[in-house]
Amino acid sequence: MPLSNPIVQNSDVALNDSDKTLTVPTGRLWRLQMLAVKLITTATVGNRQMTVVLGDGTNVLWTKNFGAVQAASLTRQYYGAWDLPNDAAFDANGNIRMALAGWVLPAGYTIRVYDSAAIAAAADDLEIRLLVEEIIP
Repeated sequence: MPLSNPIVQNSDVALNDSDKTLTVPTGRLWRLQMLAVKLITTATVGNRQMTVVLGDGTNVLWTKNFGAVQAASLTRQYYGAWDLPNDAAFDANGNIRMALAGWVLPAGYTIRVYDSAAIAAAADDLEIRLLVEEIIP
């Protein structure tokens, strides 16, 4: 299906949270285009493992960890898109990339991004921005 629907941004940039979930709204389909994540960690010691989960809130369709962990007191950027490589480390600018399949998700499905190690879940600052092709069936 060619891109003929609008590309929209969905985001959650509330602070003091390292676990975010975005839900496909009723009457829509989302074709994933790009995920951009920024994690600012507190001084709490521990390695954060950023994980992406696609599902319906109960069942997991797909899950994948980024290729490196993030320590305390750092700011890092994570990027996911269908045409990106799976980096095993952050680059000199604090960026890491991951291949993210171009799934088409129906209404009610979710995209969850979180620190699966839950080191400072209520103190680290996670911002996510998701670009999707929004399809109205």
